Amino acid sequence: MKKLTSIFSNFILNFCNKRKNKLSFSLCVISFFMIYNISNSYAQKFNEIQLLDGLDSLLFFNIDTTGHWWAVTSPFSNKYRITIDNQEGPVIDNGSEIVFAPGGLSWSYICNINNNFYLVDEFGETYLEKATDMGEIVYSPDGTQRAYSYFIGNIETIILPFKKIEVLNRKSSLFIDNTGTAFAFTADRLNKTVININGWESSVYDEIIPIGFWYTGEFIYAVRNGNIWDIMQGKNILSESFAKIIDAKININGTVCAVLVQLNTGKCMSIMYAEEYLDPIYGKNYNDVWGLALHPTYPLIGFIATDASNKTYVVQNSTEYYTEGNLSSPYYSYDGEELIFIDEGNFNPYININGRRNPVYLNMS
Repeated sequence: MKKLTSIFSNFILNFCNKRKNKLSFSLCVISFFMIYNISNSYAQKFNEIQLLDGLDSLLFFNIDTTGHWWAVTSPFSNKYRITIDNQEGPVIDNGSEIVFAPGGLSWSYICNINNNFYLVDEFGETYLEKATDMGEIVYSPDGTQRAYSYFIGNIETIILPFKKIEVLNRKSSLFIDNTGTAFAFTADRLNKTVININGWESSVYDEIIPIGFWYTGEFIYAVRNGNIWDIMQGKNILSESFAKIIDAKININGTVCAVLVQLNTGKCMSIMYAEEYLDPIYGKNYNDVWGLALHPTYPLIGFIATDASNKTYVVQNSTEYYTEGNLSSPYYSYDGEELIFIDEGNFNPYININGRRNPVYLNMS
């Protein structure tokens, strides 16, 4: 098990690596200092608020996108404490990442205290009896339900909102639906992979990409046998076969699913399945596509694409925004009002918001 500082450092690095370049990290840094400067100017006009007393050594602090602030301190050598929104946690030996529910409704982490494991959340500490190692914490897409797991030897115990299950050789992250009654995950079976949906186990495949629960309660996932990929909805094939699944996402309510695929011809395109449309919406063919973004509620998708002349675009459904340089993956704001990406723009960096360029008069790597 890693120390908290290593875990949080890896979390930040993984956050940046998933975006293919450092521009998203640069935006985070810029945004942080903007917020800091604004808050500092207000602090000069109004009363300042002390969040930590400084008695413990400060190792790390941050503000979550849902508005929670948190800090990791070290009251003793090789001991740690996590404080979230002024709520001090216990002194621990090490712990998992802090997991915030979508929308900021809740937060949780698992920690080790003298070889005893606890789940800590805003309500207090829950002792995990007989646990020998920490597992995973997941929230439902709407943030109203939670599941967590811990190990007793090599057996993983998963605590769901309404039941407890024991599993062996779980491979993927755990998925739960917005009701907390359905779950899914992939598992290893010799050199193959299966998906377990509410206790039903699929046939074995070479590879499986879990996507999420559809609003009807069926789980959507992609499977590969040999060089052929299929998209499944429950036990049924949802689409024709593809050469590759590049990326896939499902929205909060399970009413829109977007997939970036490579065709057998070598061309790439987007496919969108939406509850309000009878048939899938197929996008234009491109040489390459990546960086999928999905609107939280509406049938809107964004992604990066290159055409036959190697021109690069950010595409929103059928609208193309031309880009000039090294750019970040696009993303939607929390409420879906804006599609945002950053572009170096031939040494003239800018932030593009809904197709409008906003110059950034700062150096960016």
